[in-house]
Amino acid sequence: MDILGPLEKTPSGNRYVLVLTDYFTKWTAAFPLANMEASTVAKVLVEKYVAYFGAPDCLHSDQGRSFEASVVLEMCRLFGIKKTRSFPYHPQGNGQAERFNRTLLDMLSIMVDGNPGQWDDMLPFVMLAYNSSVHESTGVTPAIAMLGRELRLPLDVQIGNPPGGEAQGLPDYIRETRERIDRVHELARDHLKTQQRRQKYLHDRHAKESRFCPNDRVWLAMPRRGKLDRGWEGPYRVVEVMGPQTYRVRHNERKRRTIVVHSDRMKRYHDRDITEQPDVGDRSVRGGTTRRQEHQPPGAAPPPSSEMKIGRSTRRRRPPGYLRDYIP
Repeated sequence: MDILGPLEKTPSGNRYVLVLTDYFTKWTAAFPLANMEASTVAKVLVEKYVAYFGAPDCLHSDQGRSFEASVVLEMCRLFGIKKTRSFPYHPQGNGQAERFNRTLLDMLSIMVDGNPGQWDDMLPFVMLAYNSSVHESTGVTPAIAMLGRELRLPLDVQIGNPPGGEAQGLPDYIRETRERIDRVHELARDHLKTQQRRQKYLHDRHAKESRFCPNDRVWLAMPRRGKLDRGWEGPYRVVEVMGPQTYRVRHNERKRRTIVVHSDRMKRYHDRDITEQPDVGDRSVRGGTTRRQEHQPPGAAPPPSSEMKIGRSTRRRRPPGYLRDYIP
């Protein structure tokens, strides 16, 4: 589940799109919204999704206020829905909905070419085209995986449906529909496994494994709010290892607050020992002293050195030819 927007305001007052995607069948529903308030999201979920498809077992989203508000959590409790959420600033945790958002924007931009204020009128037809198209991950259309049959499109009305068999009773129809759905689901599972292996291979080619232990100090990547922001905050200390890539960390200064983060946002924090040499002319200083300097965040420029000396360049200079025999 995710919210796309803000888009151009339509005459109906809509600016956002609520997107719900089934992880297995890839069936996707999209509903226009006038605002992102939690009460609006809960109302649309109940009246336009649960009322037609029933309550899902699990509802996954990011940590947006529209999804983590008490009204949405109470709605999930009433319908027995398990509510889960992704890590903050980690869109990969809700990757399927995020990927569909890009697809939806591409399809809407084509449909409303020259009249972007009517995107909410075109949204149902975009979803019809999407759910009746073969999905790359499953190898079948979301419609047949979800409903057990293909959607009847305007083209089918023009050229006619393929000839059907003899009329059958309701029990036979239910049995054949179940068998057809089972075959489609089995095909989709095999195709999904193949695509998952392929995507894992493509991801692992450039992935670097990072493992941290309790009490390790780390930098934490933060979204840049300005061009001069460094993008890293810390140091944080690892409090708990919750999974292979999941950690609970606490800021060294704000020790009461702990957050759960993905390892993609973490960089190891190092200290450097720099020995300060005493001034030769100062007899009161004996030996060197060691000063602890904090390591700069990843990507930050090193501090300027006070020991840098600028002298005359040693580059060999060649005078012009007409001055070679000149004697001063």
